[in-house]
Amino acid sequence: MILEKTEVCSMCFDDPIYLDRGSFEDLMVDTDQHRICWMYHDILSHPRIAWMFDKYAGKGTPIREAWTTMAWVAAGYQEDSFYLLFKWYEDFCDPPQRIDLYYLQREDGPDSEVRVRFLNRDFQAKLDRAGQDWCATFPSRVSRNASHFFGETSFDSNPVGRLLQLLDANPGRELECFDWHFGRRSDGEKALLCATVSAYFRSVQAIREILYSLVASDGQAAEGRRPMHTSDLLALLAPLSAGVEEERLPELGARFQALADGFFGETNRAPYLGRGAGRVLMDMTETGELPWLRLGLSSGRRLVRELYGRCAPRLMWDVFFRWRGEVYYTVLRRPLARELQRGIYLLCRFEDPTGLDVTSLFWLENLSVGVAHLCQGDFLEDLFDLLLSHYVRETALPPVRPLGEGMASGYVYLLKEIFDQYDRGFG
Repeated sequence: MILEKTEVCSMCFDDPIYLDRGSFEDLMVDTDQHRICWMYHDILSHPRIAWMFDKYAGKGTPIREAWTTMAWVAAGYQEDSFYLLFKWYEDFCDPPQRIDLYYLQREDGPDSEVRVRFLNRDFQAKLDRAGQDWCATFPSRVSRNASHFFGETSFDSNPVGRLLQLLDANPGRELECFDWHFGRRSDGEKALLCATVSAYFRSVQAIREILYSLVASDGQAAEGRRPMHTSDLLALLAPLSAGVEEERLPELGARFQALADGFFGETNRAPYLGRGAGRVLMDMTETGELPWLRLGLSSGRRLVRELYGRCAPRLMWDVFFRWRGEVYYTVLRRPLARELQRGIYLLCRFEDPTGLDVTSLFWLENLSVGVAHLCQGDFLEDLFDLLLSHYVRETALPPVRPLGEGMASGYVYLLKEIFDQYDRGFG
């Protein structure tokens, strides 16, 4: 259902984004594999806030008065974006009766308006019982993800308060102090933690702006809906004001994002493949001595997300982005040059969310199975164009579920097995 917009809705709320099963599965994979960090949001866990979202950005389906809600936030992959999840409960001892998922972003910088889009999951109604049951596990996966990152055993705990104390007590030494505070985690996980804390404060700021804009227009709702009165909207601001000082919200969002950038700012590219390696790959590909396989669309997207999540999270895309790309791979059973060691080489090109083409080469090691590198090389575009000009067999990877911790290692073995079926004589 797409809302008819009035002047009020056009201020902040855009049409829903209709997820397909693959997009929602990507979000579940990211959640399970800790490529995205979820956090319980104490300030936004207020039924009136969730009702407001449902009224202006959601489907407008009835919410029972007895139900209450808990809010969760996670940083998106695009700049200044985040997800908000509301779990609706009649009894906190039972699973949630319903979940509502939204995506918020400032598309044109910190001074632009925040845009809200409901992530519609109507595709679930067409699934069989097993598929629906699998999708219904998403709320519990979010809770486990948050516990992994923040160690929350009780929602009375206050991880944000402790982080703020640490931030204010160590001016100029924030990165070192948070490095110590988060303990023996990878820099990638520490970056995700700080990005989600940044999203925590940005989301409070965004909700305040949305509410003030609705108050300014006297709370007029979309055409054909019951208006939400100004007094109701003003009541929503009370819990927000009590949680964090309003003037600190932009500063806190920026400071925690800077910490995230400090932990994991640059893409890790290694090794560099020079002209000699490029000539070897080009010549052997041209003569057919080095065979390649092309992965199908869904298989390629799934694998490339996994590799970017390990090597360059900044280059990933949000789950609902319609990935358009090609993925080729080959297996080297022996070194072909000093720079071309044994292992799997995967070459991909896709259109990023800004419309630009991205060409990347990944190397999956043989020595340490599951270790991936994002390589550099001036010849990558030419090699990809060469593959496009030749006939290359297409194959698909079987679904990788259940979603365990060893996905990269599992991919290595799957890719090798499939490659061996097509080319047993190479090397």
